[in-house]
Amino acid sequence: MKVLFSLLTLVTASTVLAASTTIPSVVATALDGHTVSLPSDLPAPATILILGFSQHSQAATTAWEKSIRASLATTPTIGYFDMPILEDAPSFIRPLILRSIRKQVPDVLKPHFVPLTSGEAAWKQLTNFSPSAPDAAYILLVDRSGNVRWQTHDPFTPTLFAALSTAAHNLAAESK
Repeated sequence: MKVLFSLLTLVTASTVLAASTTIPSVVATALDGHTVSLPSDLPAPATILILGFSQHSQAATTAWEKSIRASLATTPTIGYFDMPILEDAPSFIRPLILRSIRKQVPDVLKPHFVPLTSGEAAWKQLTNFSPSAPDAAYILLVDRSGNVRWQTHDPFTPTLFAALSTAAHNLAAESK
């Protein structure tokens, strides 16, 4: 019973069900060159957005991305985008950063990798960005309309991933 209570406390404390909150409208270019317009181009009834606000968030976002890609985004009902926020990088350095990212990201992942160079304030507000966790991965589960249905910025753990997985599968099932 104590373990169940701890699990429920962890999941409740680290996730927020916010169905009335919608992601900002954004038009950006994925690393494979195609234009992505959100929320209209959300690829599935349940889409996971992985946001990183700093260069040092790469380890945190990668931990989430690998599990999401391997376990959740294997069907057409759950999709994902990895979205580093580059607005704070000086504009003359952004092309160098993007070139470096393109070299590091395998071709198969490039359609899912959508760097953002504007709108940082709106994304920070939406994700409840914490200045004490600037290097965290900010994870959003959104429906086809871009409404946030689940979110966290806690480090990846199997327990938290299980909560995301359950929420994503439930959201995908709602669309049937």
